[in-house]
Amino acid sequence: MRNPDETDLEIIRLLIDDARRPFSQIADHVGLTPPAVSDRVARLEELGVIRNFTVDVDRTKLQNRVPVLIQLTVKPEAVERVFDQLYELDETEHVFQCFDGSIVAHVNAPDQDAHAWFRDALEMEDIDSYDITPLARYEWNVGVTPSDFTISCAVCDNTVKSDGETARINGEVKVFCCPSCKNKHMEQYESLQQEAN
Repeated sequence: MRNPDETDLEIIRLLIDDARRPFSQIADHVGLTPPAVSDRVARLEELGVIRNFTVDVDRTKLQNRVPVLIQLTVKPEAVERVFDQLYELDETEHVFQCFDGSIVAHVNAPDQDAHAWFRDALEMEDIDSYDITPLARYEWNVGVTPSDFTISCAVCDNTVKSDGETARINGEVKVFCCPSCKNKHMEQYESLQQEAN
């Protein structure tokens, strides 16, 4: 198995910039053929490096929306529930759970009383306090750097080098740093399969 390299990184950067960019343009930029680019993208998808291709929509342009930052202090037993509720709202762009259990979200609230909308949208009994701050500007940088570009072994979490191995298990590609980790994982998987049957 070949580790992702600088060419893969450049392909990802080009796709981040424009996910609809034709493979022929990417190929011209990185010095490969379009089929070679297609193969690399397919491999990056199999490895889980590329999860999907998406559209970045500015929802404030579609409706009367106000971008706000919501900071919540939540009852400890309700953190997961509130996080999920906030994530499921159509107005939510991004939601973050902090290590202290607080939650921060970027939301495009309806252009009305944001506090009233928020109180109607979530179960308030789970929330100790919240603050809503209108945003004057926001940008997201989805870039990648070479230091981000490592793949970890599914068994021991070591970095997978060029002599690593892959296996498709139950339709999912797993990556291993060495044959012994691959064998260990396969044995554990087969043992669980036998127990389940």
